Amino acid sequence: MKYLVSFLVMICLMLSGCSNGPKRVLAVGSITVGGKPAEGAQILLHPQDETKQVASAVAAADGTFKLVSGGEPGIFVGNYKVTVIWPDASKKPSEAQIMMGTADVGPDLLKGKYAVKSQTSLTAEVTAGTTTLPPIAL
Repeated sequence: MKYLVSFLVMICLMLSGCSNGPKRVLAVGSITVGGKPAEGAQILLHPQDETKQVASAVAAADGTFKLVSGGEPGIFVGNYKVTVIWPDASKKPSEAQIMMGTADVGPDLLKGKYAVKSQTSLTAEVTAGTTTLPPIAL
């Protein structure tokens, strides 16, 4: 009986052991420029703790986005610098450029103001209870 209890405690610890690692939360956000949705804006959240992964998203037609990090839905708890590039959708690459690997995303409609981690003024804090980031209004 003593061994059975020990075995059950060990199983419980193994099953809950994954919670000791970094906590990933499912979080969404929205981005507007001049009060209008920034469809196609590319958002990157760079963790201040460099052992964590960068989270990314692309804004939908209504300006909303869902964060992904490491190819999985969600973002890790922590503090982030936020970079944004908003490619000009009217300057789409040709099919030939895409096939040759020379496609460019087009000029940044934000003129690079938020494109560089060391220069952006945008930040975000993600806690275990975060489900929606504060809106990014540019």
